[in-house]
Amino acid sequence: MTPAVELCNVSWGPARGPDILSGIGFAVPAGQIMAICGANGAGKSSLLRLIYRHHAPRQGIVQLMGRDLWSTPAQAVARDLATVLQEQPTDFALSARQIVALGRLPHRRGWAVSLSSPDAQDACIVADAMQRMDLTALADRAFDTLSGGERQRVMVARALAQQPQVIVLDEPTNHLDIRHQLELLELLRGLGLTVIATLHDLTLAAEFAERVLVLDRGRILADGPPDQALTEPVLARAFRVGARIDRSGPAPRFAFHL
Repeated sequence: MTPAVELCNVSWGPARGPDILSGIGFAVPAGQIMAICGANGAGKSSLLRLIYRHHAPRQGIVQLMGRDLWSTPAQAVARDLATVLQEQPTDFALSARQIVALGRLPHRRGWAVSLSSPDAQDACIVADAMQRMDLTALADRAFDTLSGGERQRVMVARALAQQPQVIVLDEPTNHLDIRHQLELLELLRGLGLTVIATLHDLTLAAEFAERVLVLDRGRILADGPPDQALTEPVLARAFRVGARIDRSGPAPRFAFHL
C-alpha cells in the first residue's frame, strides 16, 4: 500500500548554510499516528516544514500519497494535507467561524469561497468542525479577542474543515489546558487520518502515538513504537541528560537529571 507520507534520503539546510537535516528517510502508512520528539534545535519543526511543503529538500524526495510533493499543484496538496502550527496570527479581522471556513478554500474552484455566506455543504462542514473543538459558543467572536488556547482550537478546527488525508501539527497541545489537551489527542486518534505531530511532552507522546521518531541534531536517532523508541539510552543521548523510565503503571513516567 502506498504510504501517506514518505521521505527518501532527505537533507535540508538554509541557503548558504550547512544541513540542518541529513539523510532523513521514513514512510508513514495511511492512518498511522506518529509523534516526532527531540531536544530544541534537533530539527523537528524543520522536518515538519519539509512535509507540509514550506521547505523544498536540498537532497532527496518528499512524497504525499505517492506523489512528489513539489511536482504536485499547491491546491491539490492542500486538499490532502492540513497543518496546525505553533504560531497563531493575531491580526486577522475575522471571526472564529470565518477562520475555520478558510479550511474549505482548497475545495473551491479557483480558491474562491465566501467567508460570510458559505454554501450549505461548506457551512455544515465548518459547523461540525467547530462543534468537535467545542467552539460553537465562540463562533462569532473576533479571532484576535480569543485566548491562546481558544485560538489553537480554532486552528485545529480549520484543519478539520479542510477534510485532509494527512494532518501535521507542531506542538498542538501548546496553550491548551489539561482537559483540552486530552480531548484534542483523543479526537485526533479517532479521525482515522494520518497524523504527524511534534510533541514536547514525552508522556503524551508515549500515550498518544503508535510510533515515535526521535531526532538528534538533524538525524533520526530512533524510530518505532513508543516503548522501543523512548528508551533510557535514546533519551539520554537525545537530550544530553540522565534518564529514568518507570513502566510499572499504565503509562510510562519519565524522570531526568543532569
